[in-house]
Amino acid sequence: MTVTGFIGRLFRFRLGLFIVNGLLWCLFHSLPLLIGLGMQWFFERATSNSTDYIWLAVPLIFIAAVRVARVGTFFAAFYQWVTYFYHIQAILRTNMLAGIMRWPGRNLPASPGEAMSRFRDDVDEVVEYMESWVDFWGKLVFTTVSIIIMAKINWKITLISVLPFLIVTLLNNLSGNRARRYGQKNREATGRITSFIAETFGAVQAIKLGEAEDHVHERFTKLNESRRQAALKDNLFKQWMRSLNQHVLSFCTGLILLMCAAEMQAGRFTVGDFALFTTYLVNIGYSISLFGYMVFQHKRLKVSFDRMRTLFRPGEEDSIIEARKTYLNEDPPELPTIHNDPREKLSFLEVNNLSYQYPNSDNEISDIHFRLKRGKFLVITGRIGSGKSTLVRTLLGLLPAQEGSICWNGKEIDPATFLIPPRAAYTPQVPRLFSDTLQENIVQGKKESGEEALNRAIRLAVMDKDIKDLDQGLETFVGPRGVMLSGGQIQRAATARMLMSEADLFIFDDLSSALDVETEQQVWNGLFKERDVTCIAVSHRRAALAKADHIIVMKNGRIEAEGTLSELLESCEEMQLLWQGEQTSERDYVNSTK
Repeated sequence: MTVTGFIGRLFRFRLGLFIVNGLLWCLFHSLPLLIGLGMQWFFERATSNSTDYIWLAVPLIFIAAVRVARVGTFFAAFYQWVTYFYHIQAILRTNMLAGIMRWPGRNLPASPGEAMSRFRDDVDEVVEYMESWVDFWGKLVFTTVSIIIMAKINWKITLISVLPFLIVTLLNNLSGNRARRYGQKNREATGRITSFIAETFGAVQAIKLGEAEDHVHERFTKLNESRRQAALKDNLFKQWMRSLNQHVLSFCTGLILLMCAAEMQAGRFTVGDFALFTTYLVNIGYSISLFGYMVFQHKRLKVSFDRMRTLFRPGEEDSIIEARKTYLNEDPPELPTIHNDPREKLSFLEVNNLSYQYPNSDNEISDIHFRLKRGKFLVITGRIGSGKSTLVRTLLGLLPAQEGSICWNGKEIDPATFLIPPRAAYTPQVPRLFSDTLQENIVQGKKESGEEALNRAIRLAVMDKDIKDLDQGLETFVGPRGVMLSGGQIQRAATARMLMSEADLFIFDDLSSALDVETEQQVWNGLFKERDVTCIAVSHRRAALAKADHIIVMKNGRIEAEGTLSELLESCEEMQLLWQGEQTSERDYVNSTK
């Protein structure tokens, strides 16, 4: 989709509202035509030899009535415009958010701070351009009709008044590439500093521990200076183009007035004609300035258009203006509760020839095969860098598989859209909590979640004692990313959140990374007391390995061996090394707790 195609689709979005805006602003910008005629009428009477001074009041009353009508039209048009541009903002931002949510694993193609600048600055750029188009139709009608009226009076002077339009259009076309370059650099610099601020707030403890405050401040100063210079160049160039347009108009207006004076001296131009010309020329000047600036805006718009489109997955960029309902004057409907279809209840999960390689890297997984039946516990183990987490992320569609298939009950699926609650639930290696209460982080707004389900999830996640020790229990605010909790509490809160989904398949990526041996043992014992639990876990801990029905040993991105724990300890050297290393770690843990 080109920028022109994008604007065309914006016109068709809420077409009725756009037409109403166009008509109202057309009326608003056209009313000065009557004011010019009224001015001509008044000065013609004032310079005549008539002594009927009462009739001088008539054109003045007429002009006053037109101005009052214009004020009323403005308020009606402004209300419609506000409604229209809120709809534009809503549809663009809603579609951009939907585009982000369709990325596998919500992996943004830009940092969160930079993405937010696109939601704000780039959408505002589009709205500003659409505002120019709403004004365009009224300005076009005014300019066309006024030129016709003026040409009937004096075509030579009228011809000179059209000259600025050609000059301004040429100047703005010539400035296009530079306008885009300055605009892009400004947006990129703003995105970098916004992203840096967000990352700094999220890493306050790391900065303090590393005593990096001075370095962070220096980095912030450099980014801020870079942004200041980029914004200065962008705004200076924009204002310079506006000023240049106005100077061209002022020069041509002065030339026109000199020609009017010469024509008046020759007796071919009246005072009333002069009054009409001066009234129209001011508005024609604004119109030509707008037309020229719209050319400049169109050139700049490509930067914002491209930046917004990068938030969408490849092939989905045109969804930026996809039609969908927006809720500006009413509350959106409640989200429907997704219930698991009994026909989709997990019987078995099958993975065939699953492969993925990171771009510009040798790290990969290749030729992964396994079959998991309902009610079974599969553990994926291996050394650091063996491909365990990559396998899980590819299995879930968080990374796009380059080869292979994933089948649910024998039917091939798209994991990114299918393996979601209530079919599957996932706890990552580093869980993310929101700055809210502990209870809200677990239930996540599910109104249908009862107290019994919440208590069950807390019990299975071994959080009972932790909650009793917290001053406000479940109502305790956990802070940004859960900073008020320990690493183990964050991981178990995320586990409880996952268990609330009551999914068919639970997937853990290294649950043990922040848990002590005893707590992890309690989690697995409690979980497998439940009936019919199907689970995949990335782990190297003995507690998980001993519970596993089947173990996959990863090495260099491939399955080195698989089987039960006893089989692997007899036949797999890699498993023997992992087991011995874990035994040493557990012995060290026991000694440290004595």
